[in-house]
Amino acid sequence: MSTHDEKVCLKVRLTEEEKAKLEHDAALCGLTQAEYFRQICLGKRPRPKQPPEFWELLDAVYEVHDKLERLIVYCPEAAEECLRFERLVLLLQGVA
Repeated sequence: MSTHDEKVCLKVRLTEEEKAKLEHDAALCGLTQAEYFRQICLGKRPRPKQPPEFWELLDAVYEVHDKLERLIVYCPEAAEECLRFERLVLLLQGVA
């Protein structure tokens, strides 16, 4: 009896160039080649794993945003800058 979670072996023939690209792209995403291939088959687009500097930058952007938000009471124009930082965060996260 077969279940949906049962794994089957699949042999795929690739050129050396295709194999190198699969290895490279999977490694960039921090995934095994099998998991990378599975995600593509499910219609997902695995994204490269961000380096630690990315997360440090994002933390700094959040910190500036929080400080600007506290200034809105004294300087209403800071609200527009907060919106700009929010759009930047979305852009950095690949959402926008």
